[in-house]
Amino acid sequence: MKKKKQTSFIKNNWNFRYKHGGELRKKRKGRFHRPLSTKAPHHVVFKLHKSKLKHSSLRSSQSFLLSQKIIRKYAKKFFVKIEQLSIQHDHIHMCIRTSRRSLFFSFFRVVAGQISQQFKKDGLLKSVTDTKKKKTSLWIHRPFSHLIVGYRAYRNVRNYIQLNEKEVTGTLPYRKERLRGLSQIEWDILWT
Repeated sequence: MKKKKQTSFIKNNWNFRYKHGGELRKKRKGRFHRPLSTKAPHHVVFKLHKSKLKHSSLRSSQSFLLSQKIIRKYAKKFFVKIEQLSIQHDHIHMCIRTSRRSLFFSFFRVVAGQISQQFKKDGLLKSVTDTKKKKTSLWIHRPFSHLIVGYRAYRNVRNYIQLNEKEVTGTLPYRKERLRGLSQIEWDILWT
């Protein structure tokens, strides 16, 4: 005889239990609380409108240095350990750890706000001449975060962030297959 399970009133979609923000906010199943852990690392992505930037890229020298400075400054202030950082043309990848949940939330909020404010202050954003245009944020979505559970997932995220950095610098060419399509020579280049 089969044992009956108690039904739950809250339906969880297990594909998204460790993810939050970004495109998921548009879907009902992605609107739950942000999963956070003080033990496991987090993969965080900040995505912005390239069209809002004066140089259309975060990789321009002034934008790159300013973004890096802000991230490192507030990581130190909120005791967030940055294991990996990759600034792309229109988004920022980070692998981070923190000891308190409240510090994690503060880091998200302050970094996004300070990058927007400093870019505006330093003239790195395009000026809007038409006042009737609807003003939109520099950021496309709320920051995407993914709680990394297990060593295999951790290794994959680290390789993915490193691959993004190598692609943006031109060391490795972009491929649709991403990590799956790398040859042994490219794997050697990835971490050199």
